[in-house]
Amino acid sequence: MKVLNAMMLALILLAVSIPAASQKRDSTDGSIFVGRHFSFVLKEPNGWIMDSATAEAQGLQAVLYPHGSSWKNAVAVMYARVIYKDEDQSSIDKVISNDVADFLKFNKESTVSDSPPLATRHNGKTISKDFYDAANKNYETVTFIDESKVVVILALSSQQKAEYEKALPAFKALVGSYFVFTPLVSP
Repeated sequence: MKVLNAMMLALILLAVSIPAASQKRDSTDGSIFVGRHFSFVLKEPNGWIMDSATAEAQGLQAVLYPHGSSWKNAVAVMYARVIYKDEDQSSIDKVISNDVADFLKFNKESTVSDSPPLATRHNGKTISKDFYDAANKNYETVTFIDESKVVVILALSSQQKAEYEKALPAFKALVGSYFVFTPLVSP
């Protein structure tokens, strides 16, 4: 029994020590993303590719783009990012207000509006915002997911409104696939 407990502890410690951008593929449930104080699952929508290698270079957990394109040349893209809560961003509200303030700082003609919350796999609560970057004519929907020590951000972005609207169902599917993989979250 002691050997079994030690083996289980070793497996859990190994899983927790996996770098943040790593993922484990599972054809049914998606990819597991693990980092300090978080572990969650996302599944790429049909017709989309999830790319964690490119994401790592961008400081993200995942980037997604339609089959036949790439992160650099896709007309619509999605990404996953984790923000650690700290003194300046101690809550989801602070993360959102900082994000909105930073965004509006660059162009006063840009807009941010509330968007209906999207459901996660286990009906977790989210807050969604629509961003329009007037200078770059970029449309973006950002969904914020509050976890105990991080805020997970999932976003859809496109410079073409028609492509943005066409990709919205895929984005809703991505958010709908999200769930916390609790056994790997460290306190």
